[in-house]
Amino acid sequence: MGSEELLAALRSEAEEKTRIMRQEAAAEAARLKGEAAAGLARLREQFQQEQARTIAAQESAILAEAERTARRARLAAAEKLAEKLYELARGLLPHLREKDYPRIFSLLAAELPPIGWETLRVNPTDAEIAADLFPRARIVPDTAICGGMEALAEEGRIRIINTLEKRLERVWPELLPALIEETEQCVN
Repeated sequence: MGSEELLAALRSEAEEKTRIMRQEAAAEAARLKGEAAAGLARLREQFQQEQARTIAAQESAILAEAERTARRARLAAAEKLAEKLYELARGLLPHLREKDYPRIFSLLAAELPPIGWETLRVNPTDAEIAADLFPRARIVPDTAICGGMEALAEEGRIRIINTLEKRLERVWPELLPALIEETEQCVN
């Protein structure tokens, strides 16, 4: 074998080794690209899952806050409606004086225990009827009372309020739900 043949053989062997190294390098590069792509896909999936969890948590928090706000608004509206209805009811109390009021006043007075009432606070227009029913009591006119009386005995230690206002106040918790229901039916 001559030097030329030797060089040709060496070149051929170098070219073959170079070709094999290039193939191996290309295969290794393809394998690394595949691993990198798979790693990126896993990272994307993890990121998307984390993003979905974060979005779901934020949506849940936003919806919960919206529900709390709506509940507060409904409660505030219900309270405002209750106040308005109470004001309307109190405003209607004077109409109870329009028909057979002396009898109503007498019935309210009859509910008081039979003790020596010293002072009766009544609407100024009820002073005469109160004086007739409680001749020994001091009658004090009070424009804040629509009807009925506030009776005091034993120097104020015994006090009974049997006014139309107090009776409305006592029965109001029972009346209010029915009034709200009726109001809602009228609105709907």
